[in-house]
Amino acid sequence: MYDPHDPDRPNVLAGLRIDRAGRHRRDPDWIAARAAAPEARSVLIWRDQTIVAPTTGGMTMALLAELGRLVDAAGDLLEDPPVFLGDMDGRPVFAVDVTRVEDLPGLIGRLPMDDPAMEAAAAIPIDLRQAAATLDPQQAALVAYGRAMAYWHSRHRFCGVCGAPTRSEQGGHVRHCTGCGADHFPRTDPAVIMLAHKDDWCVLGRQPRFPAGMYSTLAGFVEPGESLEECVRREIAEEVGLKIGKVTYRHSQPWPFPASLMVGFRAEILEGGPLDVDRHELEDAIWVQRDELKDPELSPVSLPNRISIARRLIDEWLAEG
Repeated sequence: MYDPHDPDRPNVLAGLRIDRAGRHRRDPDWIAARAAAPEARSVLIWRDQTIVAPTTGGMTMALLAELGRLVDAAGDLLEDPPVFLGDMDGRPVFAVDVTRVEDLPGLIGRLPMDDPAMEAAAAIPIDLRQAAATLDPQQAALVAYGRAMAYWHSRHRFCGVCGAPTRSEQGGHVRHCTGCGADHFPRTDPAVIMLAHKDDWCVLGRQPRFPAGMYSTLAGFVEPGESLEECVRREIAEEVGLKIGKVTYRHSQPWPFPASLMVGFRAEILEGGPLDVDRHELEDAIWVQRDELKDPELSPVSLPNRISIARRLIDEWLAEG
């Protein structure tokens, strides 16, 4: 259950209970044996979406049984071998990117589901941001992991050093250049996300892509040669023109949209005053009082979805007042 008072609760998409078995990835025979194991399961990624099926009161992830049958059925439409994610609940789990499959319902319909009660005909592709609110937390975290790996593979098929094709190795956790021999590893872009506040006021901003009326915390990507705390201060100064004193780490969240790690902070504003909004970065930014945000009838804004670390940073601050 969602509880802003629980400091130990993992953020949505985090807290995955899986043995990534990194010590075994260099052994191709071990990876092949895990893929051939009858208990192996596969998470499908289709055009950056995951496959789910409706259940009573929500939805569940479509986890396919018999990985070998999936690979045979997809055939040449798989650009890369399945990516080994790890062992979960005693079973090897792989992510399989089936983006090139046009007849997705036809493919799924020919394969056994992990849950016999799930109807393959009801399975549909959906964006993880929509599904995460109702998926089991472990399922959502597993999909986030698989989606991030599929995205990285799809954009690193050629070497950034010499331009030659790369191939998937070490269970999908390395792409090896067939030309110069360089190894390329999955990347995650660090981004800071922070609640800037002073006394009973905080600063929230909005971007044009947000739903109407929604405001959120400020955020930005970490630049080379910059610490996380420095990035917090720079982004707030650039986006709204405020100087920041104490910066306190709160928690983090994997955010595979497309490939980020959101690192959450509190940022104490030294002096209040009018906001100098960078219109290239934000459509708008405003000061909001804590009591206003607590009361839906008084609040001048709507807040982000509860799957996001932004909403948790806001809710934690509200709960303290």
